[in-house]
Amino acid sequence: MSGAVGAQVDRLSAADLRERYQRFFEERGHTRVPAAPLLARDDPTLLFTNSGMVQFKRVLTGEEVRDYRRAVDSQPCLRVAGKHNDFEEVGRTPRHQTLFEMLGNWSFGDYFKREAIHWAWEFLTDELGLDPNRLAVTVYTDDDEAYGIWTDEIGVPPERVVRWGNIAVGDDHNFWQMADTGPCGPCSEIHYDRGVEFSEGPECIPDHSEHCPRWLEFWNLVFMQYDRAADGTMSPLPFQSVDTGMGLERTTSILQGVDSNYLTDLFTPIIDRLAAHLGHDPQTVESERFSYQVVADHSRAMTFLIGEGVKPSNEGAGYVLRRLIRRAVRHVRLMGISDTVLTETCATVIDLMGDAYPQLERDRPRILAEVQAEEAKFHRTLEAGTQRLADLVATAGKELGEGGTDAGGGAGDDDGPAH
Repeated sequence: MSGAVGAQVDRLSAADLRERYQRFFEERGHTRVPAAPLLARDDPTLLFTNSGMVQFKRVLTGEEVRDYRRAVDSQPCLRVAGKHNDFEEVGRTPRHQTLFEMLGNWSFGDYFKREAIHWAWEFLTDELGLDPNRLAVTVYTDDDEAYGIWTDEIGVPPERVVRWGNIAVGDDHNFWQMADTGPCGPCSEIHYDRGVEFSEGPECIPDHSEHCPRWLEFWNLVFMQYDRAADGTMSPLPFQSVDTGMGLERTTSILQGVDSNYLTDLFTPIIDRLAAHLGHDPQTVESERFSYQVVADHSRAMTFLIGEGVKPSNEGAGYVLRRLIRRAVRHVRLMGISDTVLTETCATVIDLMGDAYPQLERDRPRILAEVQAEEAKFHRTLEAGTQRLADLVATAGKELGEGGTDAGGGAGDDDGPAH
């Protein structure tokens, strides 16, 4: 893990960024809206809220009318199931989490591309102080309006505005749609240039692949203006809307001058507390970086799920929770530790997030008790499995006339149900 990257901008904490973003848009006529529950109880197509727009689906389609036309929020999202599933990427890349926060500003039939683009640029360059020369954008191939706003009005050089996508042939880059039919429209993504030293070749340009570490996509502006029919034809919507999403973790990494979300103040306190509990020095932490990042990420997700009343089980949301806990335990054991540790990491999550999400602090005793109970249960399962394996090996040895055999090893499936 390389750590610092580029010029440090303004070492804003994640908590300050979350608040400043929402205050910025409140000052521009947006209503601050509470986050939706992580469990998508009112959406039969989803198990979890996996993006900021989930709570606004019916507003965007015109089925629901609220008493505001501009909104701003910070939405915890969970991507561990279905089409959007980052579970296997967690800990392996610097950019993926199961639980992440999406900062969003919204227009429901009010302002459109011009205001969304201008405010985004103002927030990034004036409010946060980012260097305009480190910013690049992508637009949909034929979105000349957005392209013109970025180049003619904002002044982004044409060589830093990349056109992508062709929905007619199935290339949905820079084009967002809620489903195969319904509201949709072109996107404009904002990328941060971490520095030419991170480039992996001349083909390293702002795009959607995320394979080149030089460019970090951190804010997507979606312009919903069409209604797509089953045959693929698109007609204008009755009203146009704006749906934006800025990744809190990614933006914090930019502001704090690091090249990984796991090196921001959203994660380092969790990792530090785990290291102190385990007695690991910094060199050991780095050698076990993958496992530390998995435990830190999963601790955040399990804290929020239990905070919403989810209990470990063998189906639905409870199964996802159990899988998160077991995978975290497995990574602790891979480090040679058999103690229970997740109450330490989850307590730190509450310390970090309790002000923004007061239900976590309110339910602290219950959350930690349920984490401890499930963690201890899985430890017992692993220990029983290890002993069972040792007994089977010893028995097999005797039957082969070899006598007793010492055996060890792990047992238990961190992804499967308890037996």
